[in-house]
Amino acid sequence: MFFRRWPTLALSAAAALAAACSSPPPPQPVAPAPIATPAPTPSEPAAPKPCKALDEQCQAEESTRAKIAGSSLVFVPVKGWTYAQGQSATIAQAADEGPALATAQVDVGEGKQATEKRDAALDALAQEIKVTLPKKKLNWKKPDDVKDIAGRKIGLWQKEGAARGTKKGPLLIFADTGKEGQIVIGLGFVPDDDSTGADATILQSIESISVAGE
Repeated sequence: MFFRRWPTLALSAAAALAAACSSPPPPQPVAPAPIATPAPTPSEPAAPKPCKALDEQCQAEESTRAKIAGSSLVFVPVKGWTYAQGQSATIAQAADEGPALATAQVDVGEGKQATEKRDAALDALAQEIKVTLPKKKLNWKKPDDVKDIAGRKIGLWQKEGAARGTKKGPLLIFADTGKEGQIVIGLGFVPDDDSTGADATILQSIESISVAGE
């Protein structure tokens, strides 16, 4: 009887061992959820340049409308030129000694003083772009051509014998005709050795003059 119980004991022990071996593993610790990192705040876009001086290096694009100093008028500078909307003049240039343009609206008064003030305004604009004017004064009453621009009669005069730095070349001068008081006036310089077609693009800039917002 005693010896016949061993197989039962052995089977019971084996079953217990098997049960122990087949018990489920202890639960694994749950990893904490990752902490969300907030996205970086986008930086504020840079404020547009005021473009009041050439050293700001504002380059004209097709959509550029530069304000003519002292007026509510704008014009399209030549694409790629550096431009500046100063207080006394708006200027644009291809390079320091290359083609350039300067313009402003000024009060020339009435009568005889109007001619003198036109001359003075032209001198001041020439200094803005460092142009040496021809010695002979302009006859403001006899333009070479007149164009209807921005509801105005704009006269055009071409004068030879100007210089900018070491470059010599002609000027294209433009101004209101038959008008006193507030007038638009300006000049464009093109070196004799220019190969960029600046004479045509300066004329296009003059013809682009319009009232801001129109």
